[in-house]
Amino acid sequence: MKIRIVILVTAATLVQGCATSGHPPGKPVAPSESFSGGYINIKAPASAGWQLIQSSGAGMAFAKGGQSKNESFVAQVSMFNLPPTQTPEAFKSFIQSGVEKDTDTNRFEVQSASFRITNERNYPCVRYEATSQDNEPAGSSGPLLFELSAIYCRHPVRQETGFSISYSHRGEGLHPTFRSEAESFIQSVQVP
Repeated sequence: MKIRIVILVTAATLVQGCATSGHPPGKPVAPSESFSGGYINIKAPASAGWQLIQSSGAGMAFAKGGQSKNESFVAQVSMFNLPPTQTPEAFKSFIQSGVEKDTDTNRFEVQSASFRITNERNYPCVRYEATSQDNEPAGSSGPLLFELSAIYCRHPVRQETGFSISYSHRGEGLHPTFRSEAESFIQSVQVP
């Protein structure tokens, strides 16, 4: 079974809508608003100004603009099918291969990227951190920096599936509180 892990491209596409219109088109959500389900419990990011821009059986995405017209944020949860893997290292290799394959290297010039196995949850997970230059951002006359923090996990009950939780920022420079904001969102999403 083959899957496409497209979190980087998907998040970038969602952010394009924010940059083009100046604000995300969607439904406003309250800080930490809860969206509970049988598969996963999702909370909106803890700060104000977020909008729900996508919701389906495959996941949810929230977005908001930043201080300038070229700055935007996306917080996203995606679900996908997963083939069996025998070891944590094999799971990490599968995730890394999928992310690298689905990253548009003509558009994104990766400046740093790391994949690591993490034991922070009681089921298999891989952390992914990356900083890239987005050479083709919509609504901008030049390249922008793209920061991404994500965790990819195999669901502890529905073993043939997985989910990713990601938080991204795109702007003219690095966002000073990016890591703490990303971590807050990632930790707020939990399997029931």
